[in-house]
Amino acid sequence: MKTLGFIWTLFRKFPARLLSVVFWTTALSLVEVAGIFSIAPVVDLFIHPDMNNISVVTKKFIVLMELAGAQITITNFIFIFLVFNVFKALFTVLARYSILQTKYTVLKSMLFEIYNSFFNARWHFFSSSRQGTLLNTFSREMTVVGNSFGTIGLMFSNIFRMLFYIMIPVYISWQVSLIGIGLGLVIAIPMMALGRINYRLGQKNTSTANKMSEVFQESFGAAKIILGYGNQHKNIAELSKSFDQHRAVTVKSQTLNVGTPLIYEPFGLAVILFASYIGFKHFNVQISEAVIILYALRTIIPMIGQVVTQKNTLSNFFPSYEQVNRIKDSAVEQIQKTGELAFKSLGDSIELKGVCFSYPNKEPVLKNIDATIKKGKMTAFVGESGAGKSTIVDLLIGFNEPDDGIVTMDGIPLFDYDINSFRQRIGYVPQDCILFNTTIRDNLLWSKDDASESDIVEACKLANAHDFIKAMPEGYNTIVGDRGVQLSGGQRQRVALSRAILRKPELLLLDEATSALDSQSEILIQEAIERIAHQTTIVAIAHRLSTIAKADWIYVIAGGEVAEQGTYRDLINLNGSFKKMARSQGLVH
Repeated sequence: MKTLGFIWTLFRKFPARLLSVVFWTTALSLVEVAGIFSIAPVVDLFIHPDMNNISVVTKKFIVLMELAGAQITITNFIFIFLVFNVFKALFTVLARYSILQTKYTVLKSMLFEIYNSFFNARWHFFSSSRQGTLLNTFSREMTVVGNSFGTIGLMFSNIFRMLFYIMIPVYISWQVSLIGIGLGLVIAIPMMALGRINYRLGQKNTSTANKMSEVFQESFGAAKIILGYGNQHKNIAELSKSFDQHRAVTVKSQTLNVGTPLIYEPFGLAVILFASYIGFKHFNVQISEAVIILYALRTIIPMIGQVVTQKNTLSNFFPSYEQVNRIKDSAVEQIQKTGELAFKSLGDSIELKGVCFSYPNKEPVLKNIDATIKKGKMTAFVGESGAGKSTIVDLLIGFNEPDDGIVTMDGIPLFDYDINSFRQRIGYVPQDCILFNTTIRDNLLWSKDDASESDIVEACKLANAHDFIKAMPEGYNTIVGDRGVQLSGGQRQRVALSRAILRKPELLLLDEATSALDSQSEILIQEAIERIAHQTTIVAIAHRLSTIAKADWIYVIAGGEVAEQGTYRDLINLNGSFKKMARSQGLVH
């Protein structure tokens, strides 16, 4: 039932493609049937050159050839047989081409449907999902699902061809056909039960592939730690274990798929010989007709085995399809909340009013936060690690929605705006700056693809990045490597800041922009921030207080609440938690 439901879903989405497969398969079947019937006159003329005691099939061919004005010779009959087989090869190629076109059309549609659902989901979808499972879904499971589309096409093709082939022995002797087809199905039915085994193996195949992908993803992401600790052997052992688990299931699954038709074949041959013998002995089937029946059954019986194998293969593929749909449904359930109002510019201020937030099944991170971010000013949120500072950025950018309270832009709730129109007007520099594996120029243009060369240079000068970029052998055409690995931490941060500045944002969000940098890089970033301050609205999240010494207003977050607020000098004079932080960082005595 799952397979039928799967096929019906595909037909509703892609009727033209599946009808194309049906058309070419039908054309192929008709040509094959005609080709098989064309064997009869060749056999008859070899056995009965005098044209006596020839089969009904041969007589009909003779009538058609006389209507066409062709001579009745064995050479012409052999030529007709060859023509039908040439057309059979041609239509086989066209039918297979149609199946492959359908496979990749459906696969592309599903791939982009799922990809879009992922990137229309809230950030929580990514943060709560196993990255290895997401990667495996695209790298393996989608390929498996794509292969299942091809299998469905082949199964359709075989079923249609079987229906046409059955007409051949039925036309000559329905009794022989009933014996042959009936026995073939009797043998096939027990093998259909292998579908349940294949489904269970498919489930294990998918889960072990997920685990192996997770090990790979974690290994590459933590390569520096693995090498730094000299613990490659532990990582290799974990990979070996996950690979062995996947291998064990895959070997069983593929052996079963290969073995099913091989087990069926000798029984199928026995059925063919038995049916042909019965027809010749008991139903007065002529030799030429017996050859046709033998040829037809020789084709039909293995097809039954192939259909059984393909059905069982689909059972093995189905867990991959279920995982793809399960993850897609999860993404759809967590769709990004958005409104219809286009965000054009910030008029006066951004406000957080009574904002509370907690992650699922966790203690509250933010409790009743009230804060105002004035246009054209630099507002900072500081506090110890885990205080909730970065969560505030996630709320401002719309990654998360408050459990209680509201975030407004000029008095309008954030989620009344089209969230993408808002995000396209902001600049964002996270603590872990991700660069794409392309040139510095392309990384910059990624945020504003119509920026001019002068715009690029100006943004890089503002971010203290222009000088080090020009000093590189390829300048702005330097490839930065995967995630920017060819650059130092400070260089990556300045390129990321340049990228944010380039789009001339209404709001610039800096999340711990200097936390992982050396002193010289921190000074360069501080200078860049001071240079762009008051050119736009800046929200800076910081643990290092030197970064926000010149902020217009500072909120001190402690235990998820606003503990103190004011200017840098005001907070030092308060002699509270802010001054303790400043003293611990050597900024005051």
